[in-house]
Parts: sequence; structure tokens; C-alpha cells
Amino acid sequence: MRNNGTSAGLLAALGCVALFSLSGCPEIQRVAEQAARQSGDERLARAIHGTGQVIGGLLPIGPEEEENIGQAIALQVIARYGGVYGNLDLTRYVNLVGKGVALTCDRANMEYRFAVLNHDSINAFAAPSGYIFVTRGLLNAVQNEAELAAVLGHEIGHVTQKHILDVIQRSKQISGVAEAGLAYASRNPDAFKNVIDGAVKKLLDEGLDQGKELESDRLGVVFASRVGYDPSAYLTFLNRLRQIKGDDRAFFKTHPNFSNRINVVQNALRVQGVRPGGALLADRFSQRSSGKL
Repeated sequence: MRNNGTSAGLLAALGCVALFSLSGCPEIQRVAEQAARQSGDERLARAIHGTGQVIGGLLPIGPEEEENIGQAIALQVIARYGGVYGNLDLTRYVNLVGKGVALTCDRANMEYRFAVLNHDSINAFAAPSGYIFVTRGLLNAVQNEAELAAVLGHEIGHVTQKHILDVIQRSKQISGVAEAGLAYASRNPDAFKNVIDGAVKKLLDEGLDQGKELESDRLGVVFASRVGYDPSAYLTFLNRLRQIKGDDRAFFKTHPNFSNRINVVQNALRVQGVRPGGALLADRFSQRSSGKL
């Protein structure tokens, strides 16, 4: 079951499809248990009834539920960061770069959708199911297409590793949710909103665990290098960000320090046997971004 209201709201917020397509609660435990019994999985039903979770690990979030969650989080990201930047040519370009990098990732069969947020801050975000955002401020800090590819690769890494879904699964509000999550959301939208609000707070205000950010750094630069971009471009970008951000406490509240990030990327390239060299495409980036946004 898909939350059609959420889908319609997302498209309305974007203005047109092209912007993205170039786009332990007892009640939850009860619904999960009921769904398991209806599917004939008595063992799962007993596990949910007794503990609120599958023995030996967290219950999974299915692809349809991931899409529903991703759309809901994307709506809040758009609202918080000034809406979507209205330059369709730039959006197409970011999508072309991002989709190319996504072809090399571990979940390449998913539809990835990229959008530019109309905000001056230097930031980027990833919501489940492949909704990825970069701000105008970030694009102004980027100097070539290889840097952009690595940044988008970082955000793709958050999606492939299901970092936000992991946060949601471990939250107390949905302890015990399996594929029944969609059914529960349709019956209790207020509870679903609380779960989404909690995920957005973690994503935008508190930041993901540093381990998750560093994991995405490792993956992103490798994804971009597989396409043929120069992997050293990401190191250059991180060093530039270190100069720009200085001792910005707000930034480091949601990100690891740059020394750790640079060391992790260097180690990842060494382990993967990836050497400097490849395309930078500074001129193409400059032409597509038309200078300062």
C-alpha cells in the first residue's frame, strides 16, 4: 500500500516531476504480529509477540515502505532548505552526474533522484529510496565535476547502506515494525509523522553517527572513481572545506573532523588500489553551473 497523499505532496513541492526524475510501541507490535500471522509465518509472529523484534536482529523495512519514508523525509528537507532551485538545466546536469555515479554503487537497481536546494549553506542530504539533495552553497564551493561526483557518491553511500533506515529501525517509536509498517502508517498517520520527524531531526539537526559519515566518505570516492573521475578531487574538496569551515561548531556537530575524513578516504583508496588520475572536467562543471549560483 502506498501513501498517495505523501506522493502528491512531494510532486507539488517540487513543482514538476522533471526536477527529480531527470525526481517498542504496542500498537505497531500488534500490527506487525497480525501481518506475520496472515503471511503464515508463525515463528515471526511469536518472536514479535514475545520481544517486539526478530530474534537475532532488527526486522527489515521493505522497498515500498522505504519509498514512503523517503518521500516523507524529502518533503521536510525541501521545506527546511528554501525549496528546490528553479534552474532545470542545472538540475538535469546534477542528475546526469549523480545517476552515472549511482550505476557503480551496490544498489544500482534503485531509481536515484537528485535536486538542488535554494539555500546558501554548504550541505547535502540523502533520504531513503534515493532522494538526494545538494544546496546552491555546496555547488558554489565545488570547482569541478569530479568533486561533485564524489559528493553525490557520498550521499549515495548513505542510501546504499540504509543509514537513515537504520536510525528509524533502532528508534523506540517503531521497535518491532516489519513489512507491516505501511499498514500501520495508514492506520495511524500521526504516529508515522512522529517517526519521520525523529528521522529528520537526526538527519538535519543532530547528524548521523560519525561512523556512518566516514563509511559514506569511503564509498563515495570509490563509486566516483569507478566512473572515471579523479579520486584525488574529493581530497582537494575536503581540504577546501576545512579552510572554509574553520572552527564552525555547527558544522562539526553533524560531521566528523576533516583530518579523520581525509585519512579515511586516503586509506580507502589505498585498500581499493585506486590511484590518482582520471577526469576532473572543471570546464564542463563551470559551463553547466554558470559560475556563482
